[in-house]
Amino acid sequence: MPSRLAAAVALLLVGAVADIASTYAAISGGQYVEGSPVGAAFIATFGLLPGMLLTKAAGMVIIGIPVAVAGGTRRLVATLMCAGVGVLSLATAARNALLVAGVWP
Repeated sequence: MPSRLAAAVALLLVGAVADIASTYAAISGGQYVEGSPVGAAFIATFGLLPGMLLTKAAGMVIIGIPVAVAGGTRRLVATLMCAGVGVLSLATAARNALLVAGVWP
């Protein structure tokens, strides 16, 4: 049975790939709008792929700092950072898929 950290890393990787692929599909449809002001700034400055990866890294920091300050172990912090960004990435990928399908307003 894999550890929680390994499962969280897998969730992060699957979410990131889904988010990036669905973003490319949404952009090709011409209706994509970045929902995060931080993400929009990173994408405008560094380009799509590097900007998206930097946005994910920023999200991991935002999730990890409060957990670390609260006394979480390094393993717990890493697990929550990876799982949190993975879940958010999957949610964004679902939004992009709905946008491409014409269901999202």
